[in-house]
Amino acid sequence: MKTAIIIGGQLRLSDESLTLSIDLLKDAFPTADLFFSVWKSDWETRREVIESWNGTVEVIEEYDINYHPYDDNPAMRNTWNWQKKLKFDNTERHIHQTKQILNHNLMMKKYCKDYDVIVRGRYDSIISPTETFEHYAKKCYNEHSVMSFMNFGTTPGKWKMFNHYRHDDPSRHTFMVYDGGIIIHHADVWDAQLVDSLHNKKELLAAEFGWYQVLLENKRIKYRVYDGSSTITRCVNKRDMRIIKEMMLCSPM
Repeated sequence: MKTAIIIGGQLRLSDESLTLSIDLLKDAFPTADLFFSVWKSDWETRREVIESWNGTVEVIEEYDINYHPYDDNPAMRNTWNWQKKLKFDNTERHIHQTKQILNHNLMMKKYCKDYDVIVRGRYDSIISPTETFEHYAKKCYNEHSVMSFMNFGTTPGKWKMFNHYRHDDPSRHTFMVYDGGIIIHHADVWDAQLVDSLHNKKELLAAEFGWYQVLLENKRIKYRVYDGSSTITRCVNKRDMRIIKEMMLCSPM
């Protein structure tokens, strides 16, 4: 089983925080190959730290999206989360949210034809140092499935973000792939032509709705979302971040 990690997004965090997140992914998937999609502006200003991560880098020129994923597709979903996006418009951010899927598609087409399992990561997220993520990669491969990790703050009795708690598959009601920073999918699930077609027809949705659209919709694919073990870095409190750093210092990596 060959695993590839594709990381994308904007490099908003400090060099230290970014490198910590990358090191956690390397530790979680020690046999995986790393691929980074990087905006040209980030490459020009932060090349040294990017090269220190020792992966394959694809430098992408910023481009424009000539449609609005929500406003141009208002009847696509009849859910509370979808209607909320229409009501509380954040045009610039919403348009940018389709780029994460388009860039992942570019990386899949260019680099990942010979891989079995794909781990999609984000620069602004962090994973638990205690979780056995390779177990999930193997499960994903054996089941030909999709899985993601999301730190739901309302789960009773949960201890921080470090452990996962099994969560039911809510996608049949929400039409979303929950995204707390890490999505694992079997390589064969990805349909590059579908992504290109949706984009050309101005129907590619944004963020969690877009991931559902390209990974699960109209497919008989098992989806699991786990509560915990991955979250947006800015949501980790100082105490937990200190614990993560201390654990990584003790790691044999």
